[in-house]
Amino acid sequence: MVFLAFCLCLLFSCSEDEGTKENPFDNGESDTFMKVINSSNADTLYLSWELTNTKVSFDNYRFELDKPKTVKTVGKDKTEFYFTHVPYNELVSVSISLIKNDEVVKTFATQVKIDGLDKTISRIIIPDQGSVTGGDGMYSILLPDGRSIFMMGDSYIGTVTNGQRSGSDHMYRNTYIVYSKGKVSAIYGANGNKNSSAAVPPEYPDEKKWYWPGHGFVDGNKLYIFQTLMYQGSGDMWGFRYETTHILEYNLPGLELVKTTPIPFNGSENIHYGMAALKDGEYVYMYAQVDVTNDMNPISEVLVARSMMNNLYTGWEYYTGSGWSTNASAAEKLKGLTSVPVSSQFNVFRLRDKYVLLTQKKTFNSGEIYTFTADTPYGPWGNKQLIFKTYEQDIPHLFTYNAMAHPQFEKDGMLLISYNVNTEVFAEQFSDVSTYRPRFFWIEIDKILK
Repeated sequence: MVFLAFCLCLLFSCSEDEGTKENPFDNGESDTFMKVINSSNADTLYLSWELTNTKVSFDNYRFELDKPKTVKTVGKDKTEFYFTHVPYNELVSVSISLIKNDEVVKTFATQVKIDGLDKTISRIIIPDQGSVTGGDGMYSILLPDGRSIFMMGDSYIGTVTNGQRSGSDHMYRNTYIVYSKGKVSAIYGANGNKNSSAAVPPEYPDEKKWYWPGHGFVDGNKLYIFQTLMYQGSGDMWGFRYETTHILEYNLPGLELVKTTPIPFNGSENIHYGMAALKDGEYVYMYAQVDVTNDMNPISEVLVARSMMNNLYTGWEYYTGSGWSTNASAAEKLKGLTSVPVSSQFNVFRLRDKYVLLTQKKTFNSGEIYTFTADTPYGPWGNKQLIFKTYEQDIPHLFTYNAMAHPQFEKDGMLLISYNVNTEVFAEQFSDVSTYRPRFFWIEIDKILK
């Protein structure tokens, strides 16, 4: 696991666009002793204050939070304090007391609600310039040297100014973001063409057919990324169609492309292997999302194949519900997932001694993100947990989709999760870049496993 160097301890650096509220403890009384400002980032609530009545006599401050129950005392010379692990999107009670000789002189109390979104990390991974400045996708893979690579779908590179980008900015079908020690850089421009994506189908250098990323894995000094070959089947916003999946093999650490190979599965175009991948022991597990019905009440299933590295390109085994078969048509849906239609992109990862499947409910704009756990990479899956519900679907034109875990990033017993935000009004991607940028939050590991 990698402990984030994402400037996580930049206390009191939140700006007013992150929900700063001035003097929420002012109850209208004429003898108010202090002016308080509160703000939040991720699970942390920040308080800073100015004592407006300097004649009041007291020894120290006592801070109390009701959930999780927290009581802390600090000296009277302090002007800043913070609480962590604050629950998201629910009212919590906070109080500040002035204490003298262990007695309360005055108490100020209020209720505060935070959204849990980590804007600091968002600004680092998706900055306003110098790397990818907007997009979706957000699969990630930990590399052996401690870096992480994020695989993005449709993306922008151009500079953002005052929340806007130029209408002439080029959209790339895919890009890679390399994160290293708190800094990011973008990979794009395959074949020496600055307007090409990071990965381009060999038969379609003009990207009339293009790649959107699936997941991937590392084995030794090689990186393997599943890329889905897509084409425009009709002229509307949802007119894209899936054709097949390729495996792109890269050398590490330089990320030089070695070869591009179609997967050995030749079944239905509704079965998309590579939407999640897990290297576990001697096997690689490749998961497929299958749309049974894809309407306002979608039904989807998950299949899984596995392979050893020596036949990754030539022969897979498919899970039949009780064993493994080289016959792809014998594959059976994984058990325990029918209550939630699994999204087109999802992931499966090892967490402590369990396997976790994370997905956003595919029902359009439900915003619900779930986890399931199992004792094997192929289930049966249980312990269904609703870990988060997104907010942006309540804003006109916006929708959210395809949440993803990034389990290589841990912070104080929590994992990093992202989800995509997009707009039905394409022009808004330029006039307000927040309409096409992922969001990030942290979730307690115990909430997933218990």
